[in-house]
Amino acid sequence: MKKKVVLAIFTLQGNGAERFALTLAKGLIDAGHDAHIVYFKDIIDLPIPEGVKTHFFNYQKFRAIPKFMRANMAAKAFDKFILNEIGTPDLVLSNLFPVDFVLCKSKLSNVHLVIHNTASQEYAGRLDNKMMEQLKKVYLAKPCVAVSEGVEKDFIDIFGAQSQITTIYNPIDVEYVVRTAEEYLPEIEEDYIVNVGKFKQQKRHDILIQAYAQSKVNEKLVLVGTGELLEPSRKLVKDLGIEDKVIFTGFKKNPYPYIKHAKLMVVSSDFEGFSIAILEALALGTPIISTDCPSGPSEVLEQQQLVPVRNIDEMAIKIKLATLDPSLFKVNLHQKFFIPQTVDNYLNLIN
Repeated sequence: MKKKVVLAIFTLQGNGAERFALTLAKGLIDAGHDAHIVYFKDIIDLPIPEGVKTHFFNYQKFRAIPKFMRANMAAKAFDKFILNEIGTPDLVLSNLFPVDFVLCKSKLSNVHLVIHNTASQEYAGRLDNKMMEQLKKVYLAKPCVAVSEGVEKDFIDIFGAQSQITTIYNPIDVEYVVRTAEEYLPEIEEDYIVNVGKFKQQKRHDILIQAYAQSKVNEKLVLVGTGELLEPSRKLVKDLGIEDKVIFTGFKKNPYPYIKHAKLMVVSSDFEGFSIAILEALALGTPIISTDCPSGPSEVLEQQQLVPVRNIDEMAIKIKLATLDPSLFKVNLHQKFFIPQTVDNYLNLIN
């Protein structure tokens, strides 16, 4: 029977949760269901798959309301918006805190909050009693879905036995990734190592840049993305005297050609809920190294491909080794990460 699924997200601005929403929406459409993406801030940087309907819910007008009243009022307006614009959904998936804050108060049936990061890391240094009470009001109010087993375990460690959470791995649209990787050829003549991700503290570009400099490999380092820590990263490259070897491309709507043609991809994050970028590299046959984050990478990669978090020396050694023998850092993509399996798992939540 055809199902109607709503995926709610703050913006469509190009990070993991946003790509997850679009990929799952496309998978639902391909499986013969209705998929609607509702976004709270009017920014769309990513291509919308054919058949996926998008709806702008203007959350900004609720910002002036005191926070203790805001969630209830916004949730009431959200529910009315959904029923008027879309009809009664069979499943609603909320993504990331600003949306979770509202949808935890929704009266629609089958609302689930998708947990994209390890909460202990995301709120590190801020998990005092007041913050815990605020988070419990949100994340114990609705059933949740973790994007990896590590995220689920971390969630239960924090929120305890009251937790209603299960794991469904993020999907990857292999056909789409492979096809769009052919759209253009990066204008880089030499062999290169690539990292794709927003320049923010979690992604630890500083660790990657230092490890790369220490490895003394001949390959260039290509950093795809933008963010608040872009300029500090540029300064670090300059301070290390490797400006001629590091390329900052800025944000790319389609980063897949850069991943496809790279000799190696490196993920240097302190933590990940589940790195879609890793799956994209595997789909394109690109060798990969990742930090052994509290969740995500170790559920996908082999031990050979993992390095301890923030370990510059070990990362430098593996970067060097991977440039000498890339085949050691390849692994096949498991069926459980393909879209049909993920779609089935999410539709099972309806029952």
